[in-house]
Amino acid sequence: MKKSMRFAEILMVFVSEKFDKQQQQLKACKKKNELESKLAHEMKLNLELKQQLTELNSRSGELERVCASFESLTIADSDKNRLDNAKDTYQLAKELTGVRFDFSAPPSVAKGYVKNEARRLLQPFGIDAGDSDALWALIKSAASQDWPKPLDKENVANN
Repeated sequence: MKKSMRFAEILMVFVSEKFDKQQQQLKACKKKNELESKLAHEMKLNLELKQQLTELNSRSGELERVCASFESLTIADSDKNRLDNAKDTYQLAKELTGVRFDFSAPPSVAKGYVKNEARRLLQPFGIDAGDSDALWALIKSAASQDWPKPLDKENVANN
């Protein structure tokens, strides 16, 4: 009986060690699978990033080529003179008429104000872009003495 107990103890130790070894192998396999899965995912991301980098590098080359073509552009002297003349004409017309345009308005509407410096008054306007007669009428009325005085201005002297 002692022999059979001894045998049973040895068998239990052997089975226990075998079981522990298999548990460790199972854990190692799970860990290996997890790491392989992560590696595959990282390799896929790496490939995608390399493709994006290649695409961006090709775009960079295109941008450099376009920028180089713009650097070679120059404005002809005649165009510079025409632009300067247009700026001077605009400034002169602005001073003579008192019209100030709101360039943020939609293209179909001419918006802004007419300024009368002598009377220190502003008259806002908003008309159809093609209605130049209305704009000239507004400029004419702003220059006349009949232009309405604002009643709510504090600094206007009553004459």
